[in-house]
Amino acid sequence: MNKLTTEEKKIIEDHAFAQILSSSMNDSGFAELAYCPLQLVDTNTLLGHLSRSNPLMKAVKENPLVKIIFTGPHGYISPRWHDEQMVPTWNYATVSLICSLNIIEDNVEKLALMKKISHHFDPQWNFAEFNHQDNAKNVQQMLSAITVFTLEILDVQSKFKLSQNRSIECRTAFQKNLQLQGNIDLTNMQLM
Repeated sequence: MNKLTTEEKKIIEDHAFAQILSSSMNDSGFAELAYCPLQLVDTNTLLGHLSRSNPLMKAVKENPLVKIIFTGPHGYISPRWHDEQMVPTWNYATVSLICSLNIIEDNVEKLALMKKISHHFDPQWNFAEFNHQDNAKNVQQMLSAITVFTLEILDVQSKFKLSQNRSIECRTAFQKNLQLQGNIDLTNMQLM
């Protein structure tokens, strides 16, 4: 497995809402596609959950290999910004992962992982306010309605198209103009 770079980890953490594609085709001849926020829990594992009725869940039971795509910062690059850039283009950064999806069946483990992912995306929410004896029925309904899963990263295939083939002067001009447009994420990556 390729190790995630610092830049790839940052994209996953800052742009957590990912696309998940099944490796098997559905009845229409396409891969199943789901959108899902994912948490990077260590250098080789992601955590997520979807509705149990999501068609992706049926597909991964047949074949657990999936492709995960995180779309990082992106933006238009104008030829007006520097003479070296003759035509319009689009700069972007994406992280694409091949993963094996593991469905968590045990309700105790599912609940612990839901607490973990909830705290990650909403650290101010006290999960105990939801998960208590008086709310046991709602907790069980939630656990029955969702599929919690981990994703083991098997391969990393990222693309950073940041006009690396241009001079530092040209890329600095792009950076300045991206900043003026308010595209700070892409501005910060432009001189990588």
